[in-house]
Amino acid sequence: MGLVANAWTMSRIRLFEARSLSEADRLRGLRLEPITPLARNGRWRRETPHVEALPVLIWIARGQGRVLVNARTRGFGPATCLVIPPHTPFALEPTAMTEGTLLRLPDLFEAPLPADHRLLKLPDVGAQAELVGLLDRLARAGDISERANGRAALGRLILVSALVERLCTAQPEAALPQPARLAARFAAAVEAHLGTGANLEAIGQELDVTPTHLTRTLRATCGMTAMQYQQARLMNEARRRLADTDDSAASISQDLGFGSAAYFTRAFGKLTGQTPSAFRKMERRAVPA
Repeated sequence: MGLVANAWTMSRIRLFEARSLSEADRLRGLRLEPITPLARNGRWRRETPHVEALPVLIWIARGQGRVLVNARTRGFGPATCLVIPPHTPFALEPTAMTEGTLLRLPDLFEAPLPADHRLLKLPDVGAQAELVGLLDRLARAGDISERANGRAALGRLILVSALVERLCTAQPEAALPQPARLAARFAAAVEAHLGTGANLEAIGQELDVTPTHLTRTLRATCGMTAMQYQQARLMNEARRRLADTDDSAASISQDLGFGSAAYFTRAFGKLTGQTPSAFRKMERRAVPA
């Protein structure tokens, strides 16, 4: 019995023992969800620029669409893996026929992932089957607070990380063109100033470019003006808070840098066709995707 107990203890992954955290602690935030149902509900959550607190891996099994990352739009097709680091602004626009899985990786997960976003092709059927199998088993992991289930889920996440690393090595990323580099800097500045009321002139001064140049660049990289991108990012955050919190419209308008609740209501209505209160009621009635 002593030998068996010792072997069981030694079988734990030492990477996750270093800080005396359990497997369940390391897996906090892990979530998988299908892409397809968002064609019916909650499209604004993914189809407008937003950020995720956790690393995101998106597997596109079928169909095609576009992904906007750091204010640059790229197309994707089937058998594509998108890797998005945390707090990276992105938007996903799948077509009606797209099928895939979005995996939110745990916040405390320590296995390596790319520091920058990546769009990776999986032409090899074996690699496709490997990733699909891992995602399927993660989706059926069961109660991860149970030690064996948690350890199995951690092992599969480590294998996902290893597969992504192999793909990144085999598909080195080309250097970004200058417009894409400026768009990424602009997207980062929008995040840094979100809710401060900073206008394009202020952001342009910080980036040492004119608002006109920013608008020309954003049109080229993502088909929006710089102001449209900034407003889309701001309104996604407004929608998120209306849908997911009980914060008042007045509080949200103040936190997001609007001059007044009345101005926020007008701007929100112009973009969505609804008042903030009507949008909140609709979201609360909606069936979760």
